[in-house]
Amino acid sequence: MTTALVTGAGGFLGRALTDELHRAGYRVRALVHAPPSAGFSASVEVMTGDIRDSSCTLMAAKGCETVIHLAGKAHAFDDRGVSEEDYQSINVEGTQRVLAGAREGGARRFVFASSVKVFGETTGTCVNEEAPAAPATPYARSKWAAEQAVSSYGSSSGMTTVSLRLPMVYGPTQKGNLFRMIAAIDAGRFPPLPPLKTVRSMLHVKNFVRGILAVLRAPAVPRSMYVMTDGRPYSTAEVYDLLRKGLGMRPARWRIPLPCLTAAARAGDLLQSFLHRPLPVSSANLNKIIGQAWYSPQNMITDLGYRPDHTFESAVPEIVRFYRHSSA
Repeated sequence: MTTALVTGAGGFLGRALTDELHRAGYRVRALVHAPPSAGFSASVEVMTGDIRDSSCTLMAAKGCETVIHLAGKAHAFDDRGVSEEDYQSINVEGTQRVLAGAREGGARRFVFASSVKVFGETTGTCVNEEAPAAPATPYARSKWAAEQAVSSYGSSSGMTTVSLRLPMVYGPTQKGNLFRMIAAIDAGRFPPLPPLKTVRSMLHVKNFVRGILAVLRAPAVPRSMYVMTDGRPYSTAEVYDLLRKGLGMRPARWRIPLPCLTAAARAGDLLQSFLHRPLPVSSANLNKIIGQAWYSPQNMITDLGYRPDHTFESAVPEIVRFYRHSSA
């Protein structure tokens, strides 16, 4: 039985992956930063520690043939209080510690959860692994540096290492931008969006788990980095309409014109400069909604047999049920 270490096992992705690895027959060791509020399966070995602590990562990775590194500092809606050094310390130095532990522990395969943000904030067309890195934020730069560390360890240690660039991952228990969007729609604070042609890639948490298993089961991993998405992009208007339907609301009878959105965003920029704090309505946030960020997982499909069968539409009922339960 293969032993797999999952770092960041207490998070949204880590819990889903740990549960599925256990069901798939792996012996699972879960490294969490703080004791989880809800227990894992009794057969999962849970360790508490910091990935920046070498003694912790050495102990956690000891005897693990496979390491899936999910732990890290995620980008936030307001990261003004987070320094570049904070991201570097956790996402780069922490990854280096986990890599060192994996090498000393005899791991044969190392999988790192990176981000499509390494490509930049937006894309003009659909891009794949051949697109150049253009990280524009402290978070993205830290992920890019961590990817380079992963690749370097793979070259020098003999471990098979691979970085997976992920877009926004969604699912019923994820409380992030999507959760805030649902709350705003439900409260009538999010106007119907114009039907723009720009699209964004996303990833169902079940497709994420399926992709990780594809990497672990593949006899060989030809590339050091793959893009993983649902295999089809979504327009923000489509996401909006599906969420509205899931909330039991009638289809929107009107759409806010793009010039109105742009004007409101510029007004928000001006107000932010006076208040010295971020606002929901700004040019940066508007770009996250209407800007294109489209990525192809075709190489992962071809090389590793990845099959992303789950879609956003299929996830909406569960997502809305979780929102209702959490808001009760």
